[in-house]
Amino acid sequence: MLAKRLIWEKMKNNKNIIIIALLVVIVAMAVAYSTFATQLTLDGNAEIVGEWDVKIVSVEAQEFSEGGKAGTPTNTNTSVTFKAELNEPGDYVTYLVTIENAGTIDAKLQSATFEADDENGSPAINYTTTQPETSLKAGQQTTFTVTVKYDENTKEVPEIRTKTIKGTIDYVQE
Repeated sequence: MLAKRLIWEKMKNNKNIIIIALLVVIVAMAVAYSTFATQLTLDGNAEIVGEWDVKIVSVEAQEFSEGGKAGTPTNTNTSVTFKAELNEPGDYVTYLVTIENAGTIDAKLQSATFEADDENGSPAINYTTTQPETSLKAGQQTTFTVTVKYDENTKEVPEIRTKTIKGTIDYVQE
């Protein structure tokens, strides 16, 4: 019986040693995992730095007939104002308008419409226009013309002597 008891005690000590050894291995694995595991973080920031700046930079009388007088045209970034005096049939004045893309974003022409006030204006005054370029890259310029002409087929001085034109030019991001 003493021999059984000694064997039992020895087995109990071996179990304790195995349990302690397993606990040491588990602790060692946890320490090793925490040593070799790293959490990475990412912080980012984005900013839009593109600039939209399509504008009218100048308007000038480019050409006119002997009897046509070009008033001093003016412009802002978004509008043009001009006045022409036409003395006799066939007189005309042509204005050159310059548009610039001073921004960093390319632009494209969405629409360009010009409408003369035919209902209230003189039938003896005619307007013709050209179209600006359809693509306007950043840093580039384009031009278009507006010509006002006293109809050369007019035989008498008309009762209504003025006519206005309104135009809109819409550029959008390309």
